[in-house]
Amino acid sequence: MSDLQQTTGLKRHKVGLLAIVGTIYSLTAAGAYGIEDMVPAAGPGLCMVMLVVIPLVWAYPQAFVCAEMGSAIPAEGGPYKWVQETCGEFWGFQMGWWRTIGGYFNTVTYVVLAAGYMTSAFGLSATQEYAVKIAFIVIFTIINLRGIKDVAIVNTVISISILVSFAIVAVLGFAHYNQSPVEPFIPEGQTLIQSIGNALAIGMWMYGGMEAMSIMSEELERPQLIPKALMIAIPLIILTYMIPTMAGLSSLGDWQEWGSEGVSYQDVAAYGGPIFYGFFLIVAVLSNVSLFNGYIASTSRGFFVMAADNLCPNFLVKCDKKRGVPYVGVLTVAIVGFFLCTFDFSSLVVGTVMMSIFASSLTQISGIIRRVRKTHPDGPFKLKVSDALFVAYSAVPFLVGFIAIYLGGTHDFIYSICGIMSGPVIYIVLKLMKGGLTKINPKRYPTNPKTKLAPGDLSRIGIILVMWAVLGVLAVLWFPSFDGAANYDPGVFDNYMLAIKCIIGIGGAIGIILMILGKKKDPAKLFWCDTESVEK
Repeated sequence: MSDLQQTTGLKRHKVGLLAIVGTIYSLTAAGAYGIEDMVPAAGPGLCMVMLVVIPLVWAYPQAFVCAEMGSAIPAEGGPYKWVQETCGEFWGFQMGWWRTIGGYFNTVTYVVLAAGYMTSAFGLSATQEYAVKIAFIVIFTIINLRGIKDVAIVNTVISISILVSFAIVAVLGFAHYNQSPVEPFIPEGQTLIQSIGNALAIGMWMYGGMEAMSIMSEELERPQLIPKALMIAIPLIILTYMIPTMAGLSSLGDWQEWGSEGVSYQDVAAYGGPIFYGFFLIVAVLSNVSLFNGYIASTSRGFFVMAADNLCPNFLVKCDKKRGVPYVGVLTVAIVGFFLCTFDFSSLVVGTVMMSIFASSLTQISGIIRRVRKTHPDGPFKLKVSDALFVAYSAVPFLVGFIAIYLGGTHDFIYSICGIMSGPVIYIVLKLMKGGLTKINPKRYPTNPKTKLAPGDLSRIGIILVMWAVLGVLAVLWFPSFDGAANYDPGVFDNYMLAIKCIIGIGGAIGIILMILGKKKDPAKLFWCDTESVEK
């Protein structure tokens, strides 16, 4: 029994490989829903290309790192603990904070999609649609309060239903083939860069969630099954996205009208008659609520493990005595969901992707550091390639994330700054109030008596500020020609540009000062790991 289980009452559950595959599938895909919005944004041909390329440059590099790290460090909290163990307390907090805040947005996205499908089918009023959202949140919160085993069982059953229904949709679509599914390649009057930018965030969102199951490692009797399940789930996800989409485009056409509230896979399902159409509509709703079901479990564990490390309020670490479920964390997801479900789909996706870009970057860094520095012994799973090749491939998502930041537009860039900078600010507050890991192991996690923070934290905060200053300089050069004032209300774009310039000047100056002070008064490695303590 781990220290976390002893101190909180967290319990392990017997969950098999099939159930873990089903849960990962439901956490990442749960059908092809959402791709409808990629089709008109990118164009049919480019959409098909992106569905193949994005997993190669975004999903697989993350999945391999998650598989290796989850195998070597099978701890509750997954990526949060991996980053903490290889990079130190500060970066571990940033990972936990960024990922969990993004998770709150991501979790509610699926409730919004599910309610949207019901609204399209039954013509619900705004009040009725909100009532449906609340009902979904309440029902699946109750399921999560019963424990991870029940979550896995429900999501596995739903995942099997999704695979069967989309297989039938693919057969029906290709049976009514009448046109090329990849023409035109991009929309007329739109450049290739614009087309990629319009659809990239959705594509990254569609392939996100590779690390989610690892967050619940200590609640599984056999966490070593997670890497195996990842390798099975990803090909299933790619096929689920591509084949039904090609079948739908080749039979229905009208690619300009595709969307979650327009032409969709349910229109292909209509070829199967009213019974199958009704069944598919039910599956469409279940698909998104299964994602919601899984992400309640994943997101609720974020602040739970941070609270156990004295980096969040103590009440978040409470577990149900009978079932060993972190019920306070689950309830916070539900409560926040009541508010966030009033947001539109696009806003929720942007909030999710922008936070996940930086959180996943830290995950990749932790995987690279473990390989290069040998901070932890290999677990049962290790990708059989050289360290140099592993590092090179693991670094590819950095490039994808960098591109996504600048293709998302000025509005998204500004809000991503606010989201990321909240991490260091909240860390300082909670570290000073709660003491962090120093309370647990002061020898391994000392504090600087002058700053009351961990040694080197001044430089780490400084590097984040300087990083955003550099990104801001590129933004000022890029956005006027790519995004432009014509896309905003009068004066809004100019205000955005002014805000970015302030970040460059003020944030950059503060960042440089902190780095200089850190070097003189608070020296430590930027990415720290006490290898000797880990080995002991």
